[in-house]
Amino acid sequence: MCEYCVQHGHGKKWYLNARNYSKDLAHSEKVKQFCESFFGREITPGAKELLPSGPITVEERQKENHRYMQYLHHQVISTDEALSILKLASYQTDESERAVVLLPCICRYSAYGSDPNLSCYGIAFTDEYTHRFPKYCGGAHQYVSAEEAQETLEALIKTGPVVHAMSALGVPYLGMLCNCDMPVCRPYLLRKRLEITSPIYKAHQRAQVDVSKCTGCGICETKCPFGVPTIDSQNNLASIESHACFGCGVCQRYCPENAITFKPVGESIPF
Repeated sequence: MCEYCVQHGHGKKWYLNARNYSKDLAHSEKVKQFCESFFGREITPGAKELLPSGPITVEERQKENHRYMQYLHHQVISTDEALSILKLASYQTDESERAVVLLPCICRYSAYGSDPNLSCYGIAFTDEYTHRFPKYCGGAHQYVSAEEAQETLEALIKTGPVVHAMSALGVPYLGMLCNCDMPVCRPYLLRKRLEITSPIYKAHQRAQVDVSKCTGCGICETKCPFGVPTIDSQNNLASIESHACFGCGVCQRYCPENAITFKPVGESIPF
């Protein structure tokens, strides 16, 4: 279990703790200040450079690590967990309010210039911030119920190898469900560039292959956003290194033989 679950989860995974979606947290000064800076900034669509180039400095590593630890912590979750969180959002929202706001993915918007699928979901009460900044990422916001959000998520995962991650908008307030594209995912790219885990933590599960079902088709190898599965040339079966797996579930989603399952991991597995 990662440090955020221990600190903010109160005996459970931190992103399944209803308190971390509460209106009181959403109205805290820390969250207000961060959301004003996050939603109020100008985002250049289709920028060519997603990350700084050149040598890595100690200052850059320290700055990004502090920012993500305090405000923008992300953690990979499974599709089932993402759907559970959208259900939880309906319990945390007054009957007169919409539970979820669909937003353009800032990573896709920055890299490609648009995100027509509205791939990021603001959870529960983040609408008060997005209403204040209607031009955020082009202003294509869409407010939906928790049930409608679940339907759009199920449709979204059919479009490609989407990776789900719960995102804080001021730790521990969980204001965003990201459904990102790893080649342009800024937290993941920062994790790789700076060799720090704080931008995006791995899930609480790791994939494993049932060799009795695997046919060596190689689909998992081509679909994994992190390039983890490989086909063993000796036995023509898929192999997954547990320490490299992010636990996103994409390989399982695409496996035609249902040969991939997941095992939970704890503190013995490094994040």
